[in-house]
Amino acid sequence: MQVNFISWCFLRQRFLALPKSFYSRAVRKKQAVRDQTIYDLSTDYVHKGKQAYAFGFSATGALGVERLMIDRDKSFTKFSGVSQPVKLSFDKTQQLLNVACGYGFTVYISKSSGATYNLYGCGINSDGQLGQHEGLVGKLASEQLICAIPSPHEIDLPLSVEEKKRLYPTLVACGRAHTVISMGLRDETTNSQPFLLTLGNNAFGQCGRQIVDNEVFRPQTSAISRVHLPANVESVKQICCGQDHSLLLSTEGVVYAAGLGSDGQTGLGFLDPVDKFTPVQGVLRNEVIDQIASRGDTVLALSRTGKLYAWGNNEYGQIWPAADVLQVPEPVELPTDECIVPKEAGEEYRNSKIGRILSIACAGSMCAIVNDLGQVFVWGFGCLGLGPVVNFTALPTLIPPGLFVPALPSTAKRLVSVTSGLHHFIARSSDGSLWAWGAPRGGLYCLGIGAQLANKADRQTYPVPINLAAEAVDVACGVDHTVVLARSLG
Repeated sequence: MQVNFISWCFLRQRFLALPKSFYSRAVRKKQAVRDQTIYDLSTDYVHKGKQAYAFGFSATGALGVERLMIDRDKSFTKFSGVSQPVKLSFDKTQQLLNVACGYGFTVYISKSSGATYNLYGCGINSDGQLGQHEGLVGKLASEQLICAIPSPHEIDLPLSVEEKKRLYPTLVACGRAHTVISMGLRDETTNSQPFLLTLGNNAFGQCGRQIVDNEVFRPQTSAISRVHLPANVESVKQICCGQDHSLLLSTEGVVYAAGLGSDGQTGLGFLDPVDKFTPVQGVLRNEVIDQIASRGDTVLALSRTGKLYAWGNNEYGQIWPAADVLQVPEPVELPTDECIVPKEAGEEYRNSKIGRILSIACAGSMCAIVNDLGQVFVWGFGCLGLGPVVNFTALPTLIPPGLFVPALPSTAKRLVSVTSGLHHFIARSSDGSLWAWGAPRGGLYCLGIGAQLANKADRQTYPVPINLAAEAVDVACGVDHTVVLARSLG
């Protein structure tokens, strides 16, 4: 039926006319109150709590979305990935506080509305790194059994009722097949020695407990160990895990290491494994360390005075002062007074210097830092973000800032941090925007840059923005997946 303009106006007047009640005194009074009310959008329309967004290889279950892992008829496992951020459906009573990504698994710390803290895990659990929940069981082509939990499952912590009132998980970190949890005091006025809870593979002492010859690591035999720390550790500031080693940074600025040391990644001066958290000394003896980073077998440490140190694997020149030494078992200072600025950066940045470092990241064979101006410098070997030609640089090299528009240096939206997987990086700006680059195992899914780019190549040689309709506040990278904690509007 066709309706001409006049007929449409008639119908609009007839059906959209205001009701008589609108003109009543009571309604007019309510309308006056409404019109005189001033709404403060900064308080009436605020950020919700942190939400989790995941992307990457989905067959492991690390994304925590069961339908992305198992086919509808449950006849086979999907071997695919998610190339853009997917918002995870957590219980609305749970507030997400912290997240860590291992090799094919993810662990979350949350707080319920009843002030109860919980630990959740999903993904590969073949070594019991997520507790005793077996999940789905299958076989690889090599006939090796693999266990995977397709959606977040609570990990029961071995705490008494009284301890649950006093203690809570503050930090979590994940390695190749192990998980480390830092426990803190709810009441800081209470005197109690901090400790760790660790679980999963301990073949090299990475869980900080005694190595047991021929120990079998399975979900059925998984045990959460309580690891007591040295008496001079008042509290834990940061924990991080490489492949098979663990690092702890105390609030006093001391680094402690445990686990595999074959590449010198424990920094203890020898290459043997160690099953007890031991202070890293050498040139760090009189330094206060503020930040540590390790995803593979190389370690970076940033001191409070702005000095940068490294130890561990040096096969690709990540620790350039050590020259041709492949395993560096003790910390070495990396001089930051020299850097490379490519001509592509532009004349404006020709005289750029590293200056004060804000954030550090250490992938498998490459490293990255962000300075206080919001500039990113990279070095080592791999997909560095310097384009398709440059795969190696011996000195920190500036990534052209124009690739991060609008997060330009020295602006309000400048970059403030960088995080690494084993083969990729993600940079974050002050307003929560993200950029990704690299050549991760299993494809570009874990860069979150969308199917259009992810399906075309296996390398992303320069930073590209991640389309995330939220403000990113924390990023965790695994070997082939990424999880972002972000604040959503609404």
